[in-house]
Amino acid sequence: MSIIERGRSVITIYSETEAFDSHRIRFLLATKSINCKIISVDRNDPPEDLLANNPELEIPTLVDRDMHLYGVNVITEYLDERYPHPPLMPPDPMTRARLRFTVYRLENGWFQYVNKIENAVGEAKVAAVKALAAELTAAESLFSENPYFMNSDMTLVDTNLVPFLWRLEHYGMDWESLPKSLRNYAHRMFQSKGFKKSITEAEREYRFDF
Repeated sequence: MSIIERGRSVITIYSETEAFDSHRIRFLLATKSINCKIISVDRNDPPEDLLANNPELEIPTLVDRDMHLYGVNVITEYLDERYPHPPLMPPDPMTRARLRFTVYRLENGWFQYVNKIENAVGEAKVAAVKALAAELTAAESLFSENPYFMNSDMTLVDTNLVPFLWRLEHYGMDWESLPKSLRNYAHRMFQSKGFKKSITEAEREYRFDF
């Protein structure tokens, strides 16, 4: 991405090339066509300026002038408000609250499997993949009722969810066994210009049909 943005200071994003949380931010940046500087971080050799303001090395991290932010939801909402076009959250408070609650439930539900699967081996990994597949299958209607996930327009829920779905086959899940409504939604989102732009070369290897 270009690091020149007319009329504003340029934000910096510290990101990991294969991390789920970093991909969520990169997809949001690409969806909104936000020009910024993205710095790929090796946790074994992190930049000194990042450690100085983020000793726990929480990644992704956003730097805007003298402000340092981390926490995926904090960063996504800040970016959506700072760069309001296209808006990814609706104007009315009740719908915004509903969508925030949806992200909260994803964080405490399906997204919990990311670390479980990535850190598991053998039968433990197989069991985690099987449990997640069962939960996704039970949620079939959530993918079929609206063009986007539980909403008629694209929102921050989608920018959080789609990078997760991209990783399922990589985790060992039988993609064709998942609900057709989920696969149709995912394929449509995978084909979007913003999502294609958000994928790193390493992440492209997660699937072979794109």
